[in-house]
Amino acid sequence: MRRYVTLSVVALASAAIVSAQGGMTMAAPPAGKLSVQPSPRATAVMSISTGVQNAAPMKVTVDYGQPFARGRAGEGGLIPSGTVWRTGANASTTFTTDANLRIGSLAVPKGTYSLYSLWSATAGMQLIINKATGQWGTEYNQAMDLGRVPMTAKTLADARDAFVISLEPATTAPASATLHLTWGKTDFSVPVAIVP
Repeated sequence: MRRYVTLSVVALASAAIVSAQGGMTMAAPPAGKLSVQPSPRATAVMSISTGVQNAAPMKVTVDYGQPFARGRAGEGGLIPSGTVWRTGANASTTFTTDANLRIGSLAVPKGTYSLYSLWSATAGMQLIINKATGQWGTEYNQAMDLGRVPMTAKTLADARDAFVISLEPATTAPASATLHLTWGKTDFSVPVAIVP
């Protein structure tokens, strides 16, 4: 009997979310303080159905601080050239997978990681999967790298003010998707596949 794996994606801007089950609430800011965080947390979720009856779906979740360009340059500006970037804002970007994955050519066992990236005008963008978790985004330890994978760059017709990480299921290959980092006029992407 064959098992089919299906993928679905939900992108959530968590700064304004209140769980219907009462799991998360946000208090009002103190008087005189900003009511909206300059870089709120955002989440991208990919659900993986294994096709096994009554089995809970597995998930891939990316949780990140979402900076806004507000007229500033992306690559070479907010995304520094030749320096490891936290791939978001504030606390480190967290990547959690319930399934074993292959990101680009890198095997990524199920677990929780931090995402960093490295961009230069000559070498392009590399996605860094790092085994350290829970740290502030600027606290990067290269010795904890699981690995690095090159990303493909695509120029967009219109500039995007908000930095967005998304997971897009593939329409031609089962159990696979594309991880996107989109900001300004560039979309960086890398393929993601479930490893049985």
